[in-house]
Amino acid sequence: MNTGITVIKYGGHAMTDGALAAAFAADIAALSGAGGRFVVVHGGGPQITDLLGRLRVESRFVDGLRVTDAETMRVVEMALCGEVNKAVVSAFAQRGVRAVGLSGRDGGLLRAVVKNPALGLVGQVRSVDAAVLECLLNGGFTPVVAPVGAGPEGQALNINADTAAGAIAGALKAAAFVLVSDVPGVLGPDKSLLPSLDRAGAERLRAEGVISGGMIPKVEACLHALDAGCGSALILDGRAPSSLRRFLTAGEPLGTRITSRAA
Repeated sequence: MNTGITVIKYGGHAMTDGALAAAFAADIAALSGAGGRFVVVHGGGPQITDLLGRLRVESRFVDGLRVTDAETMRVVEMALCGEVNKAVVSAFAQRGVRAVGLSGRDGGLLRAVVKNPALGLVGQVRSVDAAVLECLLNGGFTPVVAPVGAGPEGQALNINADTAAGAIAGALKAAAFVLVSDVPGVLGPDKSLLPSLDRAGAERLRAEGVISGGMIPKVEACLHALDAGCGSALILDGRAPSSLRRFLTAGEPLGTRITSRAA
């Protein structure tokens, strides 16, 4: 296990809220300066939806995944690999972080196949070649990854950012996978926060409809990362200022810890 690597899925309000985004960048800078090594996989759903709306293209979702036809895929890649990725890299660089932006199509990082023809060009990760990430990390850089993968014919495929981040965390056998969310964590049937959740509990809550929509790929990503050898997985409340730093340095319970088995 790579004891010094933390893979972070970064998105939602933590990215779009100016104050939270600034705090996140400052936390990455401080934690990196203290010796932490990070891979940041970002989302960009609001930015994609905004651009699609301006182009008068309808957004549709199934189980938290965006239905992606060829026109939508062009917009997704434009928004994620261009605008969003470079904005995150720039925010980090302004605070002294040696950040490098790339997509899952670079260096063969994310190889994927079409997940479900009904979803269009939505990818299911089949393999992760983490060599490019390891080269960057060993050189003292912080990789910032846009979740666009390469299909069998080299075509761009839209990969859910939670899923992509979990696959990368597993491939790196990272010490921790932290998934920044727009909610406190996983909520139980009574809407109270669950501080921890194992596989059996997750399957039960999904069958009951308690875990639904965008929370489905989040929980699945955590379980996949753990199965592949990641040390720990957490769905973190990204609405709390500096929640990442507070969790990593002080262990504050700011979300739901996902485990493969009951403790």
